[in-house]
Amino acid sequence: MTLSRIEFYQANVSRWHASPVPEMRACGDNIIDHHLRCADLVYKLFDKPPQTLLNATRWHDQPEVILGDMPFTAKRDFPELTAAWDLAEQDVIKRYDVPQPANKWECDVLKMVDRLDAYMMVQVYAPHILNKPDWEETFADLKLRADKLGVLRNVCAIL
Repeated sequence: MTLSRIEFYQANVSRWHASPVPEMRACGDNIIDHHLRCADLVYKLFDKPPQTLLNATRWHDQPEVILGDMPFTAKRDFPELTAAWDLAEQDVIKRYDVPQPANKWECDVLKMVDRLDAYMMVQVYAPHILNKPDWEETFADLKLRADKLGVLRNVCAIL
């Protein structure tokens, strides 16, 4: 299977499927929509973003088409499982030549927009959980990342 063939399946990989919040499980989000929203955030936050960043943003969760989406709580609570999953993701990335960020700055941007998109989805579908400790930590982390990248004001304006 080629990367372009795998792209066809992006709409079939559900995000939030293991969320304990019914509104998030039912939101209908998928990888292709998530990738496009993240790319849109890159364009909104950064003037003339590098093509390597845009390509990486457009494909960053592509291994989930092969492996599935591991819930955030599993990643957080089971570091051994996360380490094994990361190895499997790296194998998929190599096998299918999935575009990657070109440098640390692009990695940092991608991580921030990925989390920003998740936060924004919760704002829309389940705002009542934003006062929970996990989401308060996510918000604090987003502000810290945005400040380090010089886009805190723009991120706050989006939120």
